[in-house]
Amino acid sequence: MNNRQKPPHSIPSNAQLAVSASTDASVTRYYRDIFSRLPHNTQRAYISDYNEFSVFCSQKNLPGLSQNFDENEVCIKEYVSELCLSPLAYRTIKRRLSALSKFLGIANLPNPIIRSAYLRDFIRLSLIENRKLRLSQKQAVPLTIEMLDQINNAIIPDSLLELRDLAMINLMFDALLRADEVVRVCLEDLSPKNNTLLVASSKNDQSGNGQFRFVSSSTFSMIQEYKQEANTDPNTKLLREQNDPRALTQGILFRRLTSHRTALLPLYQRQGVGLSGVLNYSSVYRIWKRIALRAGITENITPHSGRVGGAVSLVEDGASLPELQLAGGWKSPDMPGHYTRQASVKRGGMAKLSLKHKR
Repeated sequence: MNNRQKPPHSIPSNAQLAVSASTDASVTRYYRDIFSRLPHNTQRAYISDYNEFSVFCSQKNLPGLSQNFDENEVCIKEYVSELCLSPLAYRTIKRRLSALSKFLGIANLPNPIIRSAYLRDFIRLSLIENRKLRLSQKQAVPLTIEMLDQINNAIIPDSLLELRDLAMINLMFDALLRADEVVRVCLEDLSPKNNTLLVASSKNDQSGNGQFRFVSSSTFSMIQEYKQEANTDPNTKLLREQNDPRALTQGILFRRLTSHRTALLPLYQRQGVGLSGVLNYSSVYRIWKRIALRAGITENITPHSGRVGGAVSLVEDGASLPELQLAGGWKSPDMPGHYTRQASVKRGGMAKLSLKHKR
């Protein structure tokens, strides 16, 4: 049973929302009467989606949401364009826009997602074009144990950036982690003694009790090297003080780096935006692409390749369906069963015939 305190969630009222007294009262009332009673994972998903929009507005110097219908329309249109240029899945984009529309309703702000025929058609056509593009591209391939070995053998990390990236990819393979799970891994979740990681909450863990996943000793060694490098001042070569905000002594494990890539960015709470210095899906996606390029891997590997590849590698090594479910935290046998069927093809009759005739 996971006794860790769940972080409190609240609906944000921040610099990206022009808050009036009535808006603030509407948000507060909804949070008190409804939002706080929703499942923990649902709360986290809504807050995460809104925070992504808030970060986008900050980066683009946009005013965010307000009582002005036209300004909201322009802002959301730019957000849609940005989402469709990102590697996010079609369903993820739709979910983020749905969460944004929900928040506009909660805050009693003008909602062009519903009321603007122009914006509705722009969103619909943008998503259609985005989906066609995604379907036309090669699907992500599994990162097998052989490909992981290729990465680890090809890249000798000589910087904090590469130490972080290698540790992350190996951890995602071992523990079959999704991108949204790996960015929330905390030092306190790791147990080198037991070779385990506690995934505090995940897509398949609606109860919020957490799931234990296996982590190899070699991955723990990579994490230790990354921690040691992060905790060493590159100028003095001395260990950072415990109270140094750039030190990696507790909390989120994988963080953003400074522009010089020699130190971690401090983690601190920004009003309405959440913790600064943490990674998001786009960050993890770029890490995978960068590592693939450095290792000379031409296959289209993405953040989900680690989870799929770990599952396929387990099946090919003879893991049973229950073992596969435990490794990946699946509650239902449907998805791991798909990997079992996929891997069984390589051991089927035609595969044996081809091997016999060296085809």
